[in-house]
Amino acid sequence: MNDTKPTLPAQLATELLGTFFLLLSISMVSSHLTASTAHIAPLPIGLVLMTLVYIGGPISGAHYNPVVTIGLTLTGHSPWRKALPYMLVQFGGALLAAIVAIGIQTDAEQVAKSVATEGFIVESLWTFLLMYVILQVVSPTNRGKPWDGLAIGMTVATGAWAVGPISGAIFNPAVWAGLSFTGELSWNNWFLYIIAPLVGVLAAVLFNWITSMTITDRDE
Repeated sequence: MNDTKPTLPAQLATELLGTFFLLLSISMVSSHLTASTAHIAPLPIGLVLMTLVYIGGPISGAHYNPVVTIGLTLTGHSPWRKALPYMLVQFGGALLAAIVAIGIQTDAEQVAKSVATEGFIVESLWTFLLMYVILQVVSPTNRGKPWDGLAIGMTVATGAWAVGPISGAIFNPAVWAGLSFTGELSWNNWFLYIIAPLVGVLAAVLFNWITSMTITDRDE
């Protein structure tokens, strides 16, 4: 049996690469939107995230999102010593992607005209859903199932279809930082993309704890 595990540098490199390509894909897809293609934009974003989860999951856990790292740390799926390094490279990967995107885009328009109240609500709700899906994917009941990447990627895609016009459907502070750097989101709406996702993650952690108490190891 092979008991070797990926090293921390390998895990950090994977998190950086995954967040880089996630942000770059979102930025480029957003920059190419037209009236006739806007309805399919969430699909390539969901597909690239699905792919990144499949390739990065065995190495780093494929977080690619600071609030996901917080949620997985709080629930014991990721050690505390990795939390800060993971979050730093996630923001770093997003900012590197933003620099690349600025260099190859001809123009960058804001992906959403966020409204404070509605934006906060939808960013909280769909980050809650994303985090809860992830916690179910990594649970002992479902761990190792072949549909984990599909479940996570399609959660993000359906969130983008559902609430993209309201908030941009970001659900990820690192992605917000990258898109703000490119000019596709506003720095002024930081609370929508930092506080709201954190609220959603904490709610998902609590809800996951409640639902986990309904599962037993044996038949009654």
